[in-house]
Amino acid sequence: MGNGAGAFLWGAFIVFLIISIAIEFPLIRWFLVIGLIIVIYQVYIGIKEQNKKDEIEAQTEREKNKLIDELPNEFQSIIEKNIKIVASAYRRSVTSNAFGKKNYEKFSPQLEEYIKDNSELVKRLDEEYYTNIDFNTSDLIKFIELKLEKLDKDLNYSEDMDPYEYEHFCANEFKKNGWDANATQGSSDQGVDVIAYKDGVTLVGQCKKYKRAVGNKAVQEVVAGIKFYDASIGIVIAPNGFTKSANALAEANDVKLIHHSEIKNIN
Repeated sequence: MGNGAGAFLWGAFIVFLIISIAIEFPLIRWFLVIGLIIVIYQVYIGIKEQNKKDEIEAQTEREKNKLIDELPNEFQSIIEKNIKIVASAYRRSVTSNAFGKKNYEKFSPQLEEYIKDNSELVKRLDEEYYTNIDFNTSDLIKFIELKLEKLDKDLNYSEDMDPYEYEHFCANEFKKNGWDANATQGSSDQGVDVIAYKDGVTLVGQCKKYKRAVGNKAVQEVVAGIKFYDASIGIVIAPNGFTKSANALAEANDVKLIHHSEIKNIN
């Protein structure tokens, strides 16, 4: 029962009591009438104030819910406006196992923190409505992955690419040439940046976006990746060539050293 209804019932009881006393004691009738008027007025004011309070609370709740409903669009807008930052964080934090299953344990809380730090609506809900938002980052991660997939398809080689962009560029070049290819997302890759499959063949590759010639280490990492993934082909891809020692080590281990423009020639 609301406070307004309670005040009305309490006032009705007092009115009944005053009327009963007035009937029993006629001499004090006028005093009781004045008392009755005062009680009725106080009940009226109490109900009016309670209704006003209830309306303010309802309006506040409506405004708060409207802000909450606007959160998904704002979150997506934050991601779109800062996609380069978000993409870099995703590629550094999200890992995949040998079967392609992704692990978001590191990325998810970082994404939540980043969104909260950049959301005006979250700040308003906290400061004006004392409301703490419970985050579910699953939908946001799906949105990010769709954006990254589109970015990777549209990606053209640039000297300004960072190493993670270069890995995805190379993976996409394999896809264009009929391979089922994926970048391994940076860590836990067992020396491999790209894994590709085609006609029963497994290929593992290192993608090195260096300004100088690539040395032995990349070849050694691919050799380890071949053993780990039981791959048929191992390659190192780089835009600026390889050292003599890298070429010698690659030849000894049947590892191909190529420029990314040569991916189309890999069969």
